[in-house]
Amino acid sequence: MPLLLRRRVIFGIVFTFVALVVTYIVVSEALGLSYDINAEPFRDWVKERGPLGPVVFILVMALAVLFAPIPNVPIFIAAGLAWGPVLGTVYSMMGMMLGSAMAFYAARWLGRKHLPRLIGAKAAARLDHLVQNMGGRVVFWSRMLPVINFDWVSFVAGLTGIRFRTFFVYSFLGMLTPTVIAVAAGDALGKDVRITLGIGGFWMLGIVLSAAFFWFRRRRALGLRQAAAETQLLGATQLSSD
Repeated sequence: MPLLLRRRVIFGIVFTFVALVVTYIVVSEALGLSYDINAEPFRDWVKERGPLGPVVFILVMALAVLFAPIPNVPIFIAAGLAWGPVLGTVYSMMGMMLGSAMAFYAARWLGRKHLPRLIGAKAAARLDHLVQNMGGRVVFWSRMLPVINFDWVSFVAGLTGIRFRTFFVYSFLGMLTPTVIAVAAGDALGKDVRITLGIGGFWMLGIVLSAAFFWFRRRRALGLRQAAAETQLLGATQLSSD
């Protein structure tokens, strides 16, 4: 089970978010402090860059994907503050898709031929079998789930036998909703922090639901395996008694 789907990690993320919301309420109500951000100076600075601003942003977004340890969420928030939810989403998606394509081909050119040597021939064959059976659905759900890193999906997909066109289309469909949510949170940050916190709550709900889905599937799979093993054992026992 992926690290980010473990209960301890999920509960830690939710606890941190709840603590952040409680701290905001206590500080803002008790001390009368305001955390609203004036985004106009930043937006004016972006407008002064003219057409160069979106181009630079798209390139930065693409490089953030290619160099996976760089977090994407702050860049999404900056896009929302600078251009609002619509253009911010458009520029973010352009950068994400460009970076995803570069990461996909980088992994395919540099690592695909070495995959059997890295993880073993049988594991590589199983990975390709999974992609052949599920196709773009694997990529789509990996992009949709907020607990899975967007960037690493591109590198892993490049190591499999999936076609680039399938990867590209399902990546776009899967990344669209999470990107819209993150960019909208950035836009709301320049208007009312409470809206951003509300969007963050929706994001937390997505994390919990996606984790619960995997927990349920895992428990169900274990139950089916146990039932199959018991059936096989019962059949063997009956044969031996006959």
